Amino acid sequence: MRFKGKTGILFWAVVIGTDILLLYCLFTSAGWDWMIVLFTAFMVNLIFIPLVVKNYIEIEDGRLIQVIGFCRDGMDIHEITEMYRTHNPIAAGALSLDRIMIKGKKRTMLVSVCDKEQLFAELKRLNPAIHIR
Repeated sequence: MRFKGKTGILFWAVVIGTDILLLYCLFTSAGWDWMIVLFTAFMVNLIFIPLVVKNYIEIEDGRLIQVIGFCRDGMDIHEITEMYRTHNPIAAGALSLDRIMIKGKKRTMLVSVCDKEQLFAELKRLNPAIHIR
């Protein structure tokens, strides 16, 4: 089962703001500076676009797998002990501040999905020992 990842307004503001700034620099550059600006714009979008396109949580073979951009991380569902909503701004694989903290026996994951209630219900169905608060 797959759950679409959530992308927050703040992330979009950073992406669009960076592109606008780079376009401004491109049109106001002199000499060969335009090549540096164009290369920078290409590299920035090479990083940002996959983050938005490949942003989902997947439940497969007893594992919760988070895919964001070129990164893939997972946790066994039977190891999950607790889940709760948070707006914790620490660096994590979540593109929105509307997040879910998933605590396991050995590690934690911070994720952001569009349909939190469905994710809670599915994980609770697969592991009734999960405490949801």
